[in-house]
Amino acid sequence: MLYFIVHSDTLSVFKKSSDIDSAHLELKVKFHHNLISIDNNSKLLSSVIAQALDELGEKIDLENKEAAIAIDDSILSHSLSNISKKKQSNLSENIKQELKSKWKELFRNYFSISESKKSSKNIFHTAEMNHYLREKIKLNFNNFGIDIRFLVPISSVVLSGIKSTQYAVTRSSRIYSIFNYSKKGFSFHSGSFTGKEKGFKRIIGLGNVIKVKEKDLKTPNLKYIIFNDVKIVEFLAKIIKDSTPILNFVKPFGVQILGDKSHSKAKMTLDKNDYSYLLRYLQNGIAGILTLGLLSLTLITISDVDFVYNETPLNVQEVPEKKQSMSSISRLDKYRINSYAIIDEFLIIGESDNMSKIQSITMIDNRISIDTKSNDGIGGTYIAKSSKLPFIEQSMPVYDLIALVSNLDNTNQFKRINGSFLDMASDNLVIRCDNIDISMRILDSVKQYNNLILRKIAYTKSDDSVHLYVTVLRL
Repeated sequence: MLYFIVHSDTLSVFKKSSDIDSAHLELKVKFHHNLISIDNNSKLLSSVIAQALDELGEKIDLENKEAAIAIDDSILSHSLSNISKKKQSNLSENIKQELKSKWKELFRNYFSISESKKSSKNIFHTAEMNHYLREKIKLNFNNFGIDIRFLVPISSVVLSGIKSTQYAVTRSSRIYSIFNYSKKGFSFHSGSFTGKEKGFKRIIGLGNVIKVKEKDLKTPNLKYIIFNDVKIVEFLAKIIKDSTPILNFVKPFGVQILGDKSHSKAKMTLDKNDYSYLLRYLQNGIAGILTLGLLSLTLITISDVDFVYNETPLNVQEVPEKKQSMSSISRLDKYRINSYAIIDEFLIIGESDNMSKIQSITMIDNRISIDTKSNDGIGGTYIAKSSKLPFIEQSMPVYDLIALVSNLDNTNQFKRINGSFLDMASDNLVIRCDNIDISMRILDSVKQYNNLILRKIAYTKSDDSVHLYVTVLRL
C-alpha cells in the first residue's frame, strides 16, 4: 500500500516495506495552485491533481496500487452538533438539518461524515469535504491505476492514539494545527508564533480558546504530542492494520462512527417502555411506502426498463480480461466489472472538454455510444476498458439508495420495480437526474457497494437529463 499526505500546497507519497519497518518518504511534489484557492473550480482542481500525480508517476510506480490518503484539515471544514438522546432515534436526519442550517445554499457543495465518542455521547463531530475536491482526488488517482481505500482527515489519524487530556499538534510551514477530542467534543485551533497572523484562533470547539506557549510545542512533553508527516503515516498504518474505526471520505456519507464503533456495528436500542419511538418508526415506514407508491404513479413516463425483469444478458460484446481468464470470473462479477467500467468512463467523459459537443450518451453494460450530430471524430460506439474489480464487503438496501438519491437533490425522480437477477431477488431503480453533476455523485456512491450494479446510463443534452438504471441485489 502507498500512503499519501495531501497538504494545501504539496502532495507526498510514503512507503512501508513491512509492518515492523518505519515509513519513509518516497517523493514530495508541489501543487501548481494552492488547493484551498481553487476548491470550487472543478477543471482546475482536476488539472492540478493530475499534474502532481504525473510528476510522482515519473519516478514511482503507481499503477495497480492501493492507497491510504491523509488530508490536511485546513482543506476541510468541521461542524459540531449537540443532539439529545431523545432525538438520536433519527440521528442522521437531525445532523443533516443542522448542517443545512449552517451551510444554507452551500450545503450540497460538501460531502459530510460524522462521528461520536463515548466521552461525549451527545456531541457529534462532522468533517466536511468539498464535493469537487473529493471527486477529483478519486477520479485522478483512479486514472493513474490507484485504488483509494482510505481518504481520511489528518485530525482523525493523530487523535486516534492519544488521551482526551492530550493535544495532537501538526505543522505546515509556520502554521500550527492543534486538535483535541474531550468531553466537550472535537476541537481544532490554528495559529502561529510569528508573522501578521501571530496568535491562535479556534476553528471549531465548545471549550475556551486554547492558550499555548511556543516552548510547549518545541519541547517534548506529555500534553502536546507533535506529529510530523512520517509519524502521521505510522499512525495511519496502525489504524488500518488494527481495523480501528476512522472517518473515511471513501465510505458513504452520514454517521460513520457511533460511540467509538463503526456505525454499521453500533446497536441503537429503544427503551422497552418508550412506545413513542416505536410508533415513530412505524409511521416512518408507512410514510415511506406511501411515498414510493405515489412516486411510482407520477413517474410512469419513465420508460425503457425492460432490463429489470429478468437476468437475460443484453446482446453486447463482452470485455476481455487480460489478467484473468473470463471463464474463471462468475457471471455476477462480469456484470460488476462492466458496472465499474462504464461508471469510470462516464465520469471521465463528463469532465472532458468534449462534453459540450456531445448530444447524447448511451452506455449499456460495457458498450458505449456517443452522438454529437456531426463528423467531429468524437462520436461513435466502443467497448469500455475493463475495470479491476475491487474488494468491497458493504452492501446498501434499496431504501437507503432511494434516501441517498433524494438527499442529494430533491428534484431527482425515481421508479422502483421488483425483479430477479441471475436467479437472485433484486430491486431495480430507474433514476432521473436533471443535472449531470448530481448523476456523477450518485454513480460515485454506487461504486462503494457490492450489491449495486449499474446496467445502463442515458444522457440527453436537450434537457440535460441523465437516466441511471441500477440493479440492487437483496444480499
